[in-house]
Amino acid sequence: MSARALALGCVMCLVTGVAGPYWTIYLQSSRMYADYHTGGASFFLLGLLVIFNFGLGRLWKSAALRAEELMVVGAMMLVGGSIVSSGLIAYFIPTITAPYYFANPSNQWNVVLWEHLPRWLSPLDPDGGTFAIHKFWVGLPSGEPIPWGPWVKPLALWGVFLMAFFACMMALMTLMRKQWVDHEHLSFPIAQVPAELCAAADPGGETVLRRKAFWIGMGLTFLVASLSAVSHYVADEPIFLRVRQWVGTEPWRLPIYLDLVVVGLVFLIPNRVAFTVWFVALASWVVRSFLEAYNLTLTQGAIYGGEMNHVAGGATFVFVVSSLWLSRDHLKRAWRCALGTGEEGYDAGEPSSYRLAFFVIVLGLVVAVGWLRIVGLHLTYGVILILVTLAVYYAMARVVAQCGLPAISPPMYPNMFVASIFGSENLGANQVTVMGMHYGWHFDMRNSPMSGAAHGMYLTRRRRNGLFWAMLLGLIIAYVAAAATTVRVCYRHGGLNMDPWFFSTFPQYTAWRWAQYTITQHQGPSFVRMLWAGGGAGLMTLLVWAQRSFFWWPLHPVGLLICSSHMVYFFWASVFTAWLVKFFAVKIGGYGAYRVGRRFCIGMVLGYFVAGGLWAIVDTVITLFTTTTIQGNAVFYI
Repeated sequence: MSARALALGCVMCLVTGVAGPYWTIYLQSSRMYADYHTGGASFFLLGLLVIFNFGLGRLWKSAALRAEELMVVGAMMLVGGSIVSSGLIAYFIPTITAPYYFANPSNQWNVVLWEHLPRWLSPLDPDGGTFAIHKFWVGLPSGEPIPWGPWVKPLALWGVFLMAFFACMMALMTLMRKQWVDHEHLSFPIAQVPAELCAAADPGGETVLRRKAFWIGMGLTFLVASLSAVSHYVADEPIFLRVRQWVGTEPWRLPIYLDLVVVGLVFLIPNRVAFTVWFVALASWVVRSFLEAYNLTLTQGAIYGGEMNHVAGGATFVFVVSSLWLSRDHLKRAWRCALGTGEEGYDAGEPSSYRLAFFVIVLGLVVAVGWLRIVGLHLTYGVILILVTLAVYYAMARVVAQCGLPAISPPMYPNMFVASIFGSENLGANQVTVMGMHYGWHFDMRNSPMSGAAHGMYLTRRRRNGLFWAMLLGLIIAYVAAAATTVRVCYRHGGLNMDPWFFSTFPQYTAWRWAQYTITQHQGPSFVRMLWAGGGAGLMTLLVWAQRSFFWWPLHPVGLLICSSHMVYFFWASVFTAWLVKFFAVKIGGYGAYRVGRRFCIGMVLGYFVAGGLWAIVDTVITLFTTTTIQGNAVFYI
């Protein structure tokens, strides 16, 4: 790892921390960082490749970046970019301020919630007032200074908790890198786009950037996305190269969404996994529709979640345990290497030593649980919440690494799962309110440092010592930059004028409405939902056994983890299209046809990334240097 790569990675994480929230929540442009698709990192990697290798490198040879340097920068951006939008900041900042601003006589949050909220976790005024929070949502008059003071303490204290937990997740991926990449050979489809860009920095290396099929695919999507952007300027009627239709009537209403980014990425995964994804998506739709048609859905879904969430939740625990069990030989060797009782050198070339990885995992869990205990969550509930959340993050990182799904919602929501186990009447108002405050960092999980770290480590398959510290540094820089950018933009333009999902629907009707319902309705444990979770656990056990026992078995266990994901429910048709095209391409043209198709699909995906990034920059320039504000020009959106 060169000093230049580390310095450039820090700069790009700073750029990511500013661009991510500015584009997502204020300009509401292309969602370059909102999901797992690596769009933002791929766009900036291409920019670095053009500037340093195709530009300065032609004039001054030593200015050109080496492939391994681009890999380090890309890994840092993948981790840093995972938290600047829906992975953390876009949910977290509104969550810690919303209960004070949106309190009114109707919801009575000032009575139900305020007395249980740890006051030092929100940007309250020094005297306990809400002036700073009020101005955050409505905006400051022109020329009035931003009140940074009330934000420093809560963001710093939250940062201790978040960085400790995120470091724990990254250390876990450090520990599992060899198992996932070298032993199991997971395909990591969404990392293949930035991997090809890094390979292009090697003058003698093989890369798809030298193939016609790649440029045809890239040119197609870039052209259509750019036409959409131009039409937004001219007539405010964007043109998208995708299909968004519904067939049938409620409750048997099925979405037919065709998105070329999803098609391109799914084309890169094994066809058995692709078949599992669309088959399970349709099967779960049938189950949900049947339950709704015959009024069999469970009550209190707003508190505990639905049936399929608990099926996927039970399956998640079995999947995580089975994954660790199947990795036992590797983990035993890693443990002996960490203790120095044998297997010395087993961690050679890894992002960090295994001794450090085990230490960070334990320390991160202790800090996270202790921090929750300090803010008021009972030790038992804190341990369960952290372990459930960690299991969900692990399962989603594994799903993305195998399925290549660019956008996916979590199989279950940890706070709802804890509530269904213990019941709101046993948790009490204080415990529920504290969990509501934490809704902002573990709710949607549309991106995560664990997945970013896993893909960053795959990207640097040549393995770089010290990569763990570089990624952690990039994560801290991105957190500070993204939080500061979000606060500044909201004070200048008003949080009420930001993206309506992140700054209106979610904080008002999801996070704190859940806390209000859970406190006031006094529900006991949901044993029926635990039966659903048990059914999911049993079904996952059978799927894991069948996969390990029968070569011909067509369904992959990861499919059960996505049965509750509304994202997969929407783009099942895109997955089906990719599976069908790849099936016939390989059947008719063999491996040669697959290679051409792979190059075309990588170009098709990158074309959307490049168009999304370039037009977001154009929108930014127009907004900053003219009197016109360009909002909603989302040419890349899943």
